[in-house]
Amino acid sequence: MPQTEDIEYIKDYEAYDCINDSEDDDDFDPQDEPYEPSPEELQNMGQNPFKAKVFDPETMLFDLAEARKTETKFKESILSLMMSVLISSDKPNALLCGPAGCGKTKIVEELAYRLKNSENIVPQLKGYRIYALQLSDIVADSGLMGDLENKVKMLINYMSDQDEKRILFIDEIHMLFQEKAYRIVAQILKPALSRGKIKLIGATTTQEANLIDSDPAFCRRMTKIIVDEADHEQTVEILLSMNEHFASHYNISFALSRSKAERIVDIADEFCYSGSHRPDNAITLLDRSIASAVVKNASDKKMKITLTDRHIKETAFRMTSGHSTPHTFNERAFRRDLSAVCGQEAIIDDLVNVLKLHSLHIRPTKKPFTMLFIGPSGVGKTEVAKIIAKNCAGEKPITLNMSEFYYDAGINRIIGSPAGYLGSDSNVELPFDKLKSNPYQVILLDEFEKCDRAVQRLFMSVFDEGILTTSQGNVIDFSKSIIIATTNAGCTAKSRSIGFNSDSTSETQLISDLSDYFDVELINRFSQKYTFSEISRWVYRKIVEKRLASEIKVIKRLHPELNMDSLFSADELAKAADKITADTYNIKSGARPAITAVSKFIDSKLLSYFSRMAKTYRPNQN
Repeated sequence: MPQTEDIEYIKDYEAYDCINDSEDDDDFDPQDEPYEPSPEELQNMGQNPFKAKVFDPETMLFDLAEARKTETKFKESILSLMMSVLISSDKPNALLCGPAGCGKTKIVEELAYRLKNSENIVPQLKGYRIYALQLSDIVADSGLMGDLENKVKMLINYMSDQDEKRILFIDEIHMLFQEKAYRIVAQILKPALSRGKIKLIGATTTQEANLIDSDPAFCRRMTKIIVDEADHEQTVEILLSMNEHFASHYNISFALSRSKAERIVDIADEFCYSGSHRPDNAITLLDRSIASAVVKNASDKKMKITLTDRHIKETAFRMTSGHSTPHTFNERAFRRDLSAVCGQEAIIDDLVNVLKLHSLHIRPTKKPFTMLFIGPSGVGKTEVAKIIAKNCAGEKPITLNMSEFYYDAGINRIIGSPAGYLGSDSNVELPFDKLKSNPYQVILLDEFEKCDRAVQRLFMSVFDEGILTTSQGNVIDFSKSIIIATTNAGCTAKSRSIGFNSDSTSETQLISDLSDYFDVELINRFSQKYTFSEISRWVYRKIVEKRLASEIKVIKRLHPELNMDSLFSADELAKAADKITADTYNIKSGARPAITAVSKFIDSKLLSYFSRMAKTYRPNQN
């Protein structure tokens, strides 16, 4: 056991070391008097570092009744249930759980307002007030040991004052079970919650409530109340009730009609990301639409705002993807790009019609638009997918080479490693993280039959539900994307086209051919299925001609000093096309050999040309 003198020595040394941390610490004599900072030095420091931090209700709590802006509708049953919990003799603590944006905090604000004004409340709660606590406020500035514990005890004493009748509200209460400092708060609160010394209301989402379930002792002290998402009609009524609020907030002349409110709810359901819920998604969309209209019409002194469907859709798209307007589908440009793919004319019209309808957003959907491209290697499946991405999304597709996911653990490369496994805490970007910033993407699953069945079934749930949950619990929305899977499986000599005009017999045969490679349930979840035709000899020669013309055009543009017309005459190109076709055509290889053969032919001609012109030719370095 250390002697009393030793303890005093340690205290003196620690005090000196904290305050007088300088280069001449070696001159310190523990027998000297400990250093005491002067009042001026303490003032310069801002506060005494040895003074215990205290709980300040004036800065750490606020009256929740003051946050209430509009009346809360359609939640009377939740309010009644919450009041019955708060007047209980044992564990009067309520935990509101529900999807993000369903109105949990709004319900507590409504109760706080009623308690403050004694409206529609039970007599047992008369005189009570609800105070909200931001957990970070009580944890902040608690660096010294005991500071946090002291502030939590003072909070409990403050909230348990029977003369004042206070109720504590903690939003995002699941934070109590994340970091170590917050867990200390939860442990100190437990006895007070159990004895009914304080009344507590907590709010969290359904997913994050699992963190609270990890502490059964704390969980049993709370009564869980489920808050459901508002339905379509309820959301419309909520929007109509906010007319006066928005007109007052923006200081404008504004009136929302019922038909326009219904349209806003529909657009919010269609465009907003899957993690949002009614009524919050519709209220936010209305608010942002009015705000953008106010900015757009800032020069108008009268400021009378009228919202059009187009303006609301643009606002919704901007909220979702950051772009002001979605990429416009241009049928003429799409057909022009598809003309580069030879031999697949049978599916072009059907493909154009399907994508045109998809771009119009005729009906809202929570599922991605899915297509399965079936055909031998080298017939243009991947090329058509890239053309679709260019015309429907305005950028390259998100491409996954599915042959890399040949084992079931490949799922981890898509959703991340499970907790506790190597890489579970990695911040490496996952393949579909890009959908978080812009969900209007084209996704290409190349050679889909080569991935493991477990990976295929993962995508089956995506096709069916429109969402994918990562190992860290993040939800990725696929509902606005186009997913194209390509496969060589089930190809037969007889080409078929499955689409709008297909007959039931051909589709039945197609499913039978593919069933050896995919689950039938997965095949049936594709919105459209197209079988690409094999490349005939005549089509192959046409591809060779186009490839020759395309490469020569590129060389002309990059090297205008070369006389390409004399080097590649029309007759010589025709003969070259015939020879390349005769030498390289193979029905099983598709059009891919043409690319290599054309490049070799042009390279050989250029090498011959450069050999003759070696003394005079100087390549263009630009």
